[in-house]
Amino acid sequence: TECMFFPRPGLAYESGDTSPVLVNDQGDTISFCKSFKYLGSRIHWDLCDDDDVLSRLKAATGAFGSLRDSVFNSKFIRPYTKKIVYLTLVVNLLLYGSESWCLTEKLLHRLNCFHNRCIRSMCRVTKRQTWLHKIDSDTLRRRLKLEKMEYYISLRKLRWAGHLARMPMTRLPRQFLTSWVNHPRPHGRPQYTYGHSLNKSLKRAGIPSAFKEWSQLAQDRTNWRKLFYAKAEFPPSRQS
Repeated sequence: TECMFFPRPGLAYESGDTSPVLVNDQGDTISFCKSFKYLGSRIHWDLCDDDDVLSRLKAATGAFGSLRDSVFNSKFIRPYTKKIVYLTLVVNLLLYGSESWCLTEKLLHRLNCFHNRCIRSMCRVTKRQTWLHKIDSDTLRRRLKLEKMEYYISLRKLRWAGHLARMPMTRLPRQFLTSWVNHPRPHGRPQYTYGHSLNKSLKRAGIPSAFKEWSQLAQDRTNWRKLFYAKAEFPPSRQS
């Protein structure tokens, strides 16, 4: 068991008392931590997703590296097979828990860089070759019939948002979806939230961002999925 302190906006972490908590007369204590792993995702004291994203990147890099020589770099394996293995093992491991991520542009850039590195490796093309022969990432991506990383993130986020919209109002996740804090906002730009991230995914898929409109569309599960699957450059196969 560990404790975690979440300072209110504008306050430093050191502003709180994070000394060990005494739990009994025998002198046993519970210490404070700055990062905690819960159900596979990492929760940080600043409530940002940087720690969780970096942890996912590390796990996905290890998975890709372990299969690099035997699968992804092999010239005897078809590109379609590489794509299926990559989506099933690496991308699913990378984007575990991404349904609730509030991705900043900096984090999205790191995910895109990883995605492009993997694509170059599967196409057996080095970064120097892309520079010499002027091969862009989109060309290699189309060769494998893969989507941009933003598509796979939006896909998971919109599927989860539709699931939330179909929940009854008695469910806590559904209540949080449209809840608000009855308190004046602090000065400066508000912290990047799940709502901001979801609106960006809705706009990317060409779906109205007003809650009443998209939540009504989400009530039909089959048609809701067709809305954002249709935006893919390559229609996803059953496996992907």
